[in-house]
Amino acid sequence: MKTVTYRYSRITSSLFTILFMGIIGMSIPNLIKFIQANDVVNWRVILIFDFLFVLLSVYIVIKKLIPAFQGKVALELNSTGLTSYTKNVSIEWKEIEDIEQRSGKTSSSLYITFKWETDHGRNIRIPLGFVDGSDSKIYDTVLTYFKRANA
Repeated sequence: MKTVTYRYSRITSSLFTILFMGIIGMSIPNLIKFIQANDVVNWRVILIFDFLFVLLSVYIVIKKLIPAFQGKVALELNSTGLTSYTKNVSIEWKEIEDIEQRSGKTSSSLYITFKWETDHGRNIRIPLGFVDGSDSKIYDTVLTYFKRANA
């Protein structure tokens, strides 16, 4: 079987970055008001949340947005197994007992059950939100590779 790769989603990565930056942007006017009013408690609370959103934004930019615009691979399937670069995990087909697609609020996930206890536990969830492509087509391809490897 040839290797199939799916790249990081530029759209999802961009939207998440814009979302977090938007939340920060909307809180800045309140932060300025509280600082000017010398309302120390409120501006500290907003500053803490802004700091957390900045950290999340930096994480998304580094881990998702930059790889997306560099055209890097998010999910790779080959004859021996699958590699998820979003979760930083490689799994061999022979270790897998079952693969399901589970729908979430915004995207689906691959839910993999192992034949035995592993470093990841008995199950691992690989979200497909940051993977470019149709979730159902990705799942179908993963399932095809899994079935061929275990035939």
